[in-house]
Parts: sequence; C-alpha cells; structure tokens
Amino acid sequence: MSRSVPLLSRISAVLVACTWFLIVFGASVRVHGAGLACPDWPLCFGEVIPPIDFGVSLEFGHRVLAGLISLGFAGVLAGVVRSRDRVGRRTVVLAVLAAVVLVVQVILGGLTVLELLAEWTVTSHLLAGNTFCMLLLLLTFSLREAHEAPSRAPVGWAVRVLAGGLAISVVAQLALGGLVSSSYAGLACGTWPTCDGTNWFPTFRGLVGLQLMHRLVAYVVVVAAAAVLAASWGTPRARKAATVVFLAVLLQATLGVANVFLRLPVEVTLAHSFGAAGVVLATAWLNWEALCAPVLAGQAAPRGAELEVA
Repeated sequence: MSRSVPLLSRISAVLVACTWFLIVFGASVRVHGAGLACPDWPLCFGEVIPPIDFGVSLEFGHRVLAGLISLGFAGVLAGVVRSRDRVGRRTVVLAVLAAVVLVVQVILGGLTVLELLAEWTVTSHLLAGNTFCMLLLLLTFSLREAHEAPSRAPVGWAVRVLAGGLAISVVAQLALGGLVSSSYAGLACGTWPTCDGTNWFPTFRGLVGLQLMHRLVAYVVVVAAAAVLAASWGTPRARKAATVVFLAVLLQATLGVANVFLRLPVEVTLAHSFGAAGVVLATAWLNWEALCAPVLAGQAAPRGAELEVA
C-alpha cells in the first residue's frame, strides 16, 4: 500500500479538527455581533485585505481560515482521485460529497452576508458546515480502513436502527439550535425546566414555541443516546462510540441549561457550539461503526434497512 493513503488520512483528520474549530469560530463571530463586520462578499469593504478592527478581525479571520481549509481539502480530494484504485469507491464518493457540500457552504457563507444574516441563511450555513465536518470525519475513517481494515464484531439491527434514529434527532436539534440562535430566542424561556417559572409549555407559538421545540428534541436526543448505548453494550467498537455520544449529549444538555441560568454568557455559548459539533461527529462515528459491522447471524433486516456502508 502506498504511503500516500495514510498521509491523506492524517491530513483529513487535521482538516476535521480545523473545521470543528472553524464552526466555533463562526459562533464567536455571531455572539460578538461581527457577522456583518465585512458588509460585502467575497471582498471586505471592497478590498482583499481590509483595514482591521476587532469585528473585522473576527469576520475576516473566519473567511481566511475557511479559505485555508478549502485549499487543504482540495489537496486531499486530488489525492483521493489520484489514488482511487487503492482507496476504493466508497472513499471517492465521500470525497466528492464533501466537495459538493463545501461548494454549497461557500455559497451560503456569501448569502449570509448579502442577505443580512437572514435566519434561513445562518441556519443553513450552520448545517452545511457541520455536514462538511462530518463528511471529513467519515473520509478519514474510510482512508484509514483502505490502508488497514479493522476487525469488527457483529451488531444487531437494533443498534443500526437506533443509531439512525439518533442521527435524525441530532440533525433536527442542530437545525432548531441554529434557528434559536439566529432568531435570538435563546432566552425566550427564561427558566428551566419550566419555561416561565411556572409552566412547562405555555405556548408553541413564536419564539417561545421555537425554544420549547429545541428543549423537547433535546430530551429525545438524550433518550435516544441512552437507548443506543444500552443496545450496543455487547459490541466493543459500537459501545465505545455510543459511550462517547452519550457523554457528549449529557455535556451538551448541561451547557444548554447553563446558558439559560447564566443568561447566555459568551464562554458558555461558544462551548455549546463546540459541543453541538462534537455530538454530530460522535453520532457520525457511531453510525459508521454500526453500518460497517456485520449483522448478527439469524437477524433479518427490517424493511428499508438493507443499505450498508461497504
């Protein structure tokens, strides 16, 4: 096996870490009110390198880091295509999907500025950024396994189904979190576990309703994470991933509650953004392990669940 494949895997892993940081950096731009510090796009005040103040340093720095990550990924993509016979079809597909999402993300980044931080652009930008980071993680796994495939114990269909259900709930929660943030509904309910100190669910309309839906789906995510951990207990690799998911979900829920009690301090808000991206990555890892592992002998596939990562 050529040394190029392990090198591509390591570079891809570095890009995962950089993109995760970029997601949190983007949240920092938002919480500091610097989303329109550069009022135009792709230039900033019509210049390639604008005059720098605090706000511009955040927004322009975010763009520069995004550009560097894009260049790094372009190198990985070229390496994957060049080594396609060695890395396999799955790896090539993941790299191409990541490239498509990256293009969409760049366009959404521009629209976020041009549409003056419209809620749909901010939320879509968040979803695309996390999707790109997730695909980079899966690409890293695929490159590693093209070099040296691990041995996996069989899993039951319950693990696959529960892991898939968890992934759906995590995506829904991420989208709701983006809407809560972009619509400034973080303190629409000023207490926890009740919304206004007396009522748990006073209304599902407006910003209060948005905040309540965010809380309800958070409870679903916690229960789903616990369920998949219990189901995967007898499978070492899946159990390890499920344990990380469960702990990440609990930490993220704690940060969400702290945001309410502490009235959205910058540090906790950024930690919450970091945790959200972490939950997405951990959930992707769990689903990778569940789908790559063979199914326990004698278990029939549920309807619609025949697709495997192979």
